Amino acid sequence: MTVQIYNCETVTIRSEMIQRTKSDGIFYGLRLHMNTDQAITFWATSQDGLGQMVSSLIQTLQQTPNEHIALPGQMSLQR
Repeated sequence: MTVQIYNCETVTIRSEMIQRTKSDGIFYGLRLHMNTDQAITFWATSQDGLGQMVSSLIQTLQQTPNEHIALPGQMSLQR
């Protein structure tokens, strides 16, 4: 699945921390709500794991584009 979100004046994103208890444990999530009635949720088995995932996303966003950045619809292979 490919999700494309464009930053424009008509899109508002609101974040929310959530927690779910399942039969195999507690899961923590960061849900990004959009005013387009869509949401993306990142899940981890611990709050620390969720924080590491968010840190990784931040590092990716701060990188200078290079040959490791994938085109839309492709996965990037880091070496």
